[in-house]
Amino acid sequence: MHSSRFLLCSLLLAGLVHAQVTASWAPFGVGCPGTATGLGATQVLPAVASHSWGSGNAIPFGWSPNRYQQVITGSELPTPFTIAALALRQPHTGATAPGFTVDLEIRVGYTTRQGASLSTTFAANQDAGPMVTVLPRAQVAFPDQSPSYPQAYTDMVVTIPWPVAFGWVPQPGRHLLVDITVFGNSAGGGIYGYPLDNISGTWSLWGTPATATVANGGAVRAFGFVMGLVAQTNTAVPSLHTDQTPMIGDQFRVRASQCAPRAWVALAMGLSRTQAGAVALPFPLAGLGAPGCDVLVDPADVLFLAANSAGTTNHQYDIPNDIYLLRMHLYSQAFVVDPAANALGLAVSNGGDGYVGNQ
Repeated sequence: MHSSRFLLCSLLLAGLVHAQVTASWAPFGVGCPGTATGLGATQVLPAVASHSWGSGNAIPFGWSPNRYQQVITGSELPTPFTIAALALRQPHTGATAPGFTVDLEIRVGYTTRQGASLSTTFAANQDAGPMVTVLPRAQVAFPDQSPSYPQAYTDMVVTIPWPVAFGWVPQPGRHLLVDITVFGNSAGGGIYGYPLDNISGTWSLWGTPATATVANGGAVRAFGFVMGLVAQTNTAVPSLHTDQTPMIGDQFRVRASQCAPRAWVALAMGLSRTQAGAVALPFPLAGLGAPGCDVLVDPADVLFLAANSAGTTNHQYDIPNDIYLLRMHLYSQAFVVDPAANALGLAVSNGGDGYVGNQ
């Protein structure tokens, strides 16, 4: 009997030692604005996508090397604004895909063409002034898609910031033309099948390879991917993010951006997002002079960092190679000293939920 119990305990322990736990990181909660220049409100286009779901399509980002154009009707953009990023939406149903990296370039400009007047010759659609290369050729990381799907029309799976912002100025007969070139991807340049939400109410065309000058993927299509056009703002909310996951025996870097330039940043990490000692979380800071700002995590460990002139900073944590850390949650949040933000002089980021794994 004792030997059987010993054997059972040994097998259970061995299973624990060799268990494969997939690490993850996900944002949660919302921050409150400071005075930095950064990404602001997202306008979901075409307009029908702001209250409707579409269906999944992998073109152009999850496809083999190709060139792609899509038009947003000017009447759906009646107000001038500066566009600083493109956000993409995961479909509301269907298959999901793991993340990958896309080698791409984005150009934006004006066109007088839409619908049936679009030409299958890409250059012919650039008929209202020169195009602006808002994202020079770059490797863009697309994250794992969520198995729970987006729950709101504004929930985006990935946001691609533009190093060069584009100032949209509406005029009669003027439409927005988005021109994307995909040079390859981390799946060997093949069709990867990373579905994004596509919907009617817009027009698109595509061709292969990346150097295509004429659309050869079929006729002009009366649908295209859902675009989140992200406005540039001078009251940006600090953003906490990472391109890594926390794994035992490895390093894990947490990044904060959209902070006031050269501001002090307190990076907090703890083991709870519901309780900090006797205080329930989230804890509102409105009573202290920071309306809309909440403490989202238990600040068990706090590091003070200095943001650079671009308003970014980061810290690399070393996670011990200890199996007892598997399945632990590490919650983090950034607090930015920003005297002009509010009476408390503080702006805060969203929270981050890191799930510790070994793969």
